[in-house]
Amino acid sequence: MHPFTRPASIALTFGLPALLASGISLGQQPGAPQPYPQTQAYQQPAAPSPYPVTGQTSQPPSTDPASPANAVQPAGDQPANAPAQAPAAPQPPAGFALNPLEQTQLDAVLTAWQAGSSQINTFKCSFERWEYVMAFGPVINGQAAPLNKDKGELTYSKPDKGSFQITEISTYKQVPPPTNQPNAAAQGSWVVQTDAIGEHWVCDGKSVYEYRNDQKQVIERPIPPELQGQAIVDGPLPFLFGADANKLKQRYWMKVDNGNKDTSKIFLTALPKFQAQAANFSQVDLILDRQLNLPQAMRVTMPNQDRHVYMFDLSTAKTNAVFDRLQQALFQKPSIPIGYKHVLEQTPVAQNDQPAQQKPR
Repeated sequence: MHPFTRPASIALTFGLPALLASGISLGQQPGAPQPYPQTQAYQQPAAPSPYPVTGQTSQPPSTDPASPANAVQPAGDQPANAPAQAPAAPQPPAGFALNPLEQTQLDAVLTAWQAGSSQINTFKCSFERWEYVMAFGPVINGQAAPLNKDKGELTYSKPDKGSFQITEISTYKQVPPPTNQPNAAAQGSWVVQTDAIGEHWVCDGKSVYEYRNDQKQVIERPIPPELQGQAIVDGPLPFLFGADANKLKQRYWMKVDNGNKDTSKIFLTALPKFQAQAANFSQVDLILDRQLNLPQAMRVTMPNQDRHVYMFDLSTAKTNAVFDRLQQALFQKPSIPIGYKHVLEQTPVAQNDQPAQQKPR
């Protein structure tokens, strides 16, 4: 059984980002790193991302006053002319205050990952994504099972071109027991939804295009000139394409998980430091193949505790292959399908990051 498909109580949490970034070197966590101090990372502004949130189910605004989005900072009594104060530095959550040995281990893993990722020019890989919906997903033999089993393909061309597409969606369908066996266990399987159209986004280096098939729209979000060539690291899977070590260290609490004794893999966990990332996911866990120095699997836990588990087919992945014309076309500005409307959306203005509130673990 794949570690990511086990119950949450025994499965490691795996980080979302960095599949492509980790091209050749191994054991890195969601970010490719150098030895980097974390000095005043909390004061840095959040770069707005033009990317859609991949696999995120739309949720209504939270009414919980304890949720990060509704947290209110006390104003305090300060003179009107008092200088603005920098926000308090976020404190590491339980289990992420690393001792010197743990920090050295993490830095070594991240340094190796960054070195390897710098050698990746092109990457193409098929993958599976299992979607666990905790509110109404199936339960098989007492354990949560995925509602959907998706197939997809991702492609990357250094430094700022990428494509992510879900090509097939299979949904769990339960079959009631035979009428003459009312007490028999219900049976079910995942059935391909021939009419379903999966998520699809393309980055051509200057804009990000998202297909909203339910609305028959192609959304274009221009990438600001100062972010072109680097904004792809802020894409739907933050650790997926060309992860930047310093940026990821600034944005995420990370650690190597030494609880698993499988020496052929490296296990990493990441939690968002800031609300901008915490609004999209609460935890990401990553398994790296120690020999190939590439991510094997990744689990993304959403704020509502739904989970997306990605499993990458490294046996057929192509690294630094020369793309033919058809493959290069994946990164070109897409034509608008008949019946669809082109919608131009501007990337929002950057705002200062606010620390994310970590729930007790």
